[in-house]
Amino acid sequence: MSNNIIFHKYKELLLPSLLIAMALNITSIVDSSFIATFIGYNGQAALQTLSPLIFLVTIFEWLFGLGGQILSLNKKAEFDEDGSNYYFTVSMITTIVLSILILLACFIFEDLQITILHPTAGSVAYVKAYGTYLFICFPIVTILGVLTQFIRVDGQPNFASGLIVLINIINIILDYLFLGVFHMGIEGASLAMLIGYIVGLIGSFKYIFDPKRTFKFVWSSVKLKSGIKSAIEIIKIGFPSASMGVFNIILIYVLNLILSAVMGEFGLDIFNVCMNALLVISIFLVGFSETLSSIIPIFYAQNDFYNIQYIVRKSLILSLISSVIFTIFLLVYPDGLLMFYNLANVPNGAVVENALRLYSLSFIPMAFSTTLIFYYEGIERAVESGIITLISELAGPLMFTFALYPFIGINSVWISFLLGFTLSVVVVAVYVKLVQRKQTEYSGLFFIKKGLIEKSRNYVIKSKNDDVKTEMFNHLKSLNADETYCETLNQIINFIFESNDDNVSIEALLIDYDDRIVVNMKDEGKREVMADIEKTFSSENVKVSEVLDLNNIEYVYDKVKG
Repeated sequence: MSNNIIFHKYKELLLPSLLIAMALNITSIVDSSFIATFIGYNGQAALQTLSPLIFLVTIFEWLFGLGGQILSLNKKAEFDEDGSNYYFTVSMITTIVLSILILLACFIFEDLQITILHPTAGSVAYVKAYGTYLFICFPIVTILGVLTQFIRVDGQPNFASGLIVLINIINIILDYLFLGVFHMGIEGASLAMLIGYIVGLIGSFKYIFDPKRTFKFVWSSVKLKSGIKSAIEIIKIGFPSASMGVFNIILIYVLNLILSAVMGEFGLDIFNVCMNALLVISIFLVGFSETLSSIIPIFYAQNDFYNIQYIVRKSLILSLISSVIFTIFLLVYPDGLLMFYNLANVPNGAVVENALRLYSLSFIPMAFSTTLIFYYEGIERAVESGIITLISELAGPLMFTFALYPFIGINSVWISFLLGFTLSVVVVAVYVKLVQRKQTEYSGLFFIKKGLIEKSRNYVIKSKNDDVKTEMFNHLKSLNADETYCETLNQIINFIFESNDDNVSIEALLIDYDDRIVVNMKDEGKREVMADIEKTFSSENVKVSEVLDLNNIEYVYDKVKG
């Protein structure tokens, strides 16, 4: 057995996923550093005060980008191109409408927002100045964030990566010019972000007008009533990961109030550094896990649990390695991060270092919880994903902060994240055990269907005369597949090799369901070959589609009909 195609696809999608996760995170990290350097602590405190609004962008990106993407990919896996395009269109329309409404609300109720965010007296002016361009930027960032989610899984991951890199390069350059050279103040940082994302949005038009893209706008198919119903369906799928942003907003708001009351602006500055450390590690954890959630829907829909177990293990190992490395770095040398925010040599430096060290301990259990959140979302297990999100991102940290505060004081804030992430994994493991007492066809934390791995074979065929192909047909004969089925399957395989270059290989998943045999084949060959196969081997048992830039063929042998 081999995992060539799924691992190659994971590696191909990983960099764009990391860069998309990086997009707004790097903007916040860079802005914080430049503002700390050129403006000072009041400006940095203002940015921490506004962070709940900044997290709104990630909510939309996961809600409609990831939720819509999962449903669209599921439709592709079911060979329903019209359904796939429909969910893509609904996702984009909903994103555009809601982000514009939020933009208007930000300007109309600006004073109310500032009152709710409760900035310190010294940072109010900075909050207003930074907020002006931030509000304008909101619909641009959200629309581009959702669109790049679809671009990434539509055969153009490098283009999605290029857009994100371009945006961040522009933002870094303009941050330096506007703050360090032209001394424009804190509004210069938000203007730099706005300009970067405008350029990125213009660049995305290349995808919109690309005739080779597989996600198409089907405006006429979206009616008001059905569109709202489908948008709600997308929200249900995307909510577990999007709720990370929702709960983060609430959690950050509450902790901002606590820290500003106990420690003043210095407490907000410390929290800002801790949040930036979280943003750095979340680039990797979300990137690894979001890549996983883009692949899992396809392979789970086809019951390819052998490949699923393999790629989940790979993703989790990568997450753990990055978490361990970053945790050790902050435990040993916290000044390596603090110096970017002018907090390395402050009078209360020991307090800052202690906070960052305690906070960094949460990164390892965070790797487990983040992987599970996106995995459960990919297989449409919203309850399980929601349990982890609620506990790890809101209920756990708040509960432990208030429970431990009488004993360890403000340190309860920093240690509560470690305890919250750990509790979330424990609770969901217990819940899954209880669920599987009723849903007895599943086993394990990842809801693997019992018995199917043993009934599955995965073959990588590299040529018409490959011995692996002979091995597969021998297995088919042992399952009593008839000669006609085997001969047609052999013709399809030969047709793929004859129509492509020599370096194309076919990964074939063979599953014996007792009443039928399903052979699912994937290759990275020419797209037009699929249309030829559909015409040449026209049959109700042969289905073709393009998914994740892979040619996907399903050929079924019905044992009952013989």
